Amino acid sequence: MKLHMRKAAAEDLERLDRVMLVISDSPCDREKAAQQIERIKNDPQKYLLVAEDPETGTLCGSLLGVVFEDICGDCRPILLIENVAVLREYQGKGVGRAMFQEIENWGRAMDCHYEILVSGLQRTGAHKFYEALGFEEVKGFKKYL
Repeated sequence: MKLHMRKAAAEDLERLDRVMLVISDSPCDREKAAQQIERIKNDPQKYLLVAEDPETGTLCGSLLGVVFEDICGDCRPILLIENVAVLREYQGKGVGRAMFQEIENWGRAMDCHYEILVSGLQRTGAHKFYEALGFEEVKGFKKYL
C-alpha cells in the first residue's frame, strides 16, 4: 500500500481525531488540540506524524515522536513514541510499520540513542506488533498527575 507520511497540520484535526478514537474513549477538545498541533508542528524536537492513503484521502494512522535530552553515557537524546494509532480497517496493511520506519529515520537524523514507548496492558495485539518491530518489553511505571 502506498502511503503519504507527513507532519500533521491543524486542518487534519477532524480526521486525526477519528484516528485517535482507536486508542481513546472520547473525542479531543478541538480548540486545545488545534493549538497543540500547531505548537508541535513548530517544535523541531517533536514530530506528529500522520499517514494518509493517497487513493482515498483517508488519514489512516498517526503517532507522536518526541526527542528529549539525556545526560547518561554519551549524552545522546532519546526518542519517545506516544499515541500510536491506526484505523481498524487499515490495520495489518503495513501502515504501522511504515510509520515506525518514518519516525525511526527521523530519530536517527536527530542522533537518538534509542526509542521508548508505553502501551496499555490490555493492548496485547499492539504488543505483538511492537515486538515484531524489535522492541523489547521492559518494566515501566506510570502515575497520573
